[in-house]
Amino acid sequence: MLSTQIRPAQPGLFTGQALGVDDFELSQIAAEFSAMNSGELEHHLFDAPRPSEIVRLGDKVARYTRSHGWLDQAAAQARIAEWKRHAFAQGEGRANADKVVLSLFDHTGQWSQPWEDAGYQVLRFDIQDNPVTGDVNEFGAGFFGDWFGDFDGLDIYAILAACPCTEFATSGARYFAAKDADGRTVAAVQLVHQTLRTIEYFRPAVWAIENPVGRIEKLGGLPPWRLAFDPHHLGDPYTKKTLLWGRFNANLPIAPVEASDGSKMHRKFGGNRLATKNARSATPEGFSYGFFMANNAQDNPAMATAYKYDRLDAGLLRAALDANVCAREIDDLIADAYYMDLDDSEAERMLREATQNRRL
Repeated sequence: MLSTQIRPAQPGLFTGQALGVDDFELSQIAAEFSAMNSGELEHHLFDAPRPSEIVRLGDKVARYTRSHGWLDQAAAQARIAEWKRHAFAQGEGRANADKVVLSLFDHTGQWSQPWEDAGYQVLRFDIQDNPVTGDVNEFGAGFFGDWFGDFDGLDIYAILAACPCTEFATSGARYFAAKDADGRTVAAVQLVHQTLRTIEYFRPAVWAIENPVGRIEKLGGLPPWRLAFDPHHLGDPYTKKTLLWGRFNANLPIAPVEASDGSKMHRKFGGNRLATKNARSATPEGFSYGFFMANNAQDNPAMATAYKYDRLDAGLLRAALDANVCAREIDDLIADAYYMDLDDSEAERMLREATQNRRL
């Protein structure tokens, strides 16, 4: 299992020294991290997605446009506005007030904005905004206890991470050798590992790591990707093929428009200045709200509950929900047996009993 201290596997990696490595050493880093994660199974956080769970959103868009054509920009924005209104309506009800979303490497706040609109407690971490609390390298059990009281009594529902991509994206492949040699690649890989340790520590129902097409999966030891999309699939009229790894519902709603701006990010925001890098990395608004629609707890209770109690029979959990045993009741009923005692049989027995009693 991952260390609950959520510390870098090799403490010297972030002291500022140059740690150049070759291809073999990079592969060894990934292999060692994967080996560290092996052991007694207490969760299914990092399971590879089943084939039916992998979504190429472009395929969904192609099916839609064959029958309906592309949306014009006004129609796409109207659809996104509906998603926004839906998020705000959840926020007005305050049903999500006990749920937390941690958003890592989130300078713009755009990916996590829908969750904040919907009343989740959103905490954003980016070293550009705060060199102390925003530094993912500093995360550990003591860090979250000291700064946030370990979120006592709250549900860490989702962790979102837009890990820095410049050492991974195929678009910068001509610079890989230099970055591998001077230590930048190792530092970027360790940020991915630190993100995964944080996910393992909190075990959220939903987690996702976003990056352009590149080598993050291989070097970071990630499971296979679950979602591939371009911004124009969700209302932003440009192309930038992006992949998401994690545990989430990848079947996002769409607002397909033609990619009239082409690959505008590198055309309009090229260069190495931090401001232009931030502009290239900004999360498209349509994707942010589409991801929320597909993965928020209120609209997707069966998914949320099955992911939270991922060692249990998902059919039993769904049957309990269908019998009007709500998610909060399920938590009160089985959390101790599941988390403290690791007694899945007892947790499932209590679920069956509660379901039968509710049906009487």
